[in-house]
Amino acid sequence: MDQTQRRILGQPPSIPPSQPKRKRTSVISFFSKVSWKLRFQKREPLKNVFVILAERARDPSAKKRRMAMRGLGTVACEAPNKVRKYKKLVLDLLVHGLYDPVSSEVIHESMKTLTIMLGKTQGKGLGSFFIDITLQTRTLLDDENDSLRYSAFVLFGQLAAFAGRKWKKFFTCQVKQTRDSLLIHLQDRNPQVAKACKTTFRACSPYLKLRKEYSFQSEDDQRNPKLCRQLSHYPPELLQFFYANKIL
Repeated sequence: MDQTQRRILGQPPSIPPSQPKRKRTSVISFFSKVSWKLRFQKREPLKNVFVILAERARDPSAKKRRMAMRGLGTVACEAPNKVRKYKKLVLDLLVHGLYDPVSSEVIHESMKTLTIMLGKTQGKGLGSFFIDITLQTRTLLDDENDSLRYSAFVLFGQLAAFAGRKWKKFFTCQVKQTRDSLLIHLQDRNPQVAKACKTTFRACSPYLKLRKEYSFQSEDDQRNPKLCRQLSHYPPELLQFFYANKIL
């Protein structure tokens, strides 16, 4: 497997020859083959790649499931236009990984790949998967694992951007239930998580009925009666966080 393939699959540049293991080699070999197929699709139809990934996504081995989620991310990056044809299958596998009952690593890879897919498709065609993704992502905002929290905030922020009219009412309810988590993690112990939370808070602000045009940057704004009425609906602790974190 060459260096390019290792970069695509997120593998380290090399594996010490003194540590060859048959199972490890077979897994890496399989995903090297997937990457190779993506680059030479005339020899191997993309449909076959999805069939193999689908099998591995439901494998008893958590490592293989995690690698399958990563493989789906590779597909989304390498062939985004063709992925649209299999979007329902891909989303089904990713949501299945998002709810993995055993491995946090599988969940993490699933969130990262969902973030890639939402970015590539601008959130179009999610259908009812939007609900499944939102509900599970919301529960991960308070996870003890920093990486899971970070990815959850990034994904939740994307969901806020792509909720649209169809899911606006549902997502508004979810954001209101998430408000405490958003406030807490603005001061997360991990700076990257805190930064992601701040970005997500801004994306979610329309669902909290905040107005982007409102600010405290001038005395005129401070005397704005419309602004005062709007802010009067929020508790003092919320206003304190807004001011301290420059959200308003």
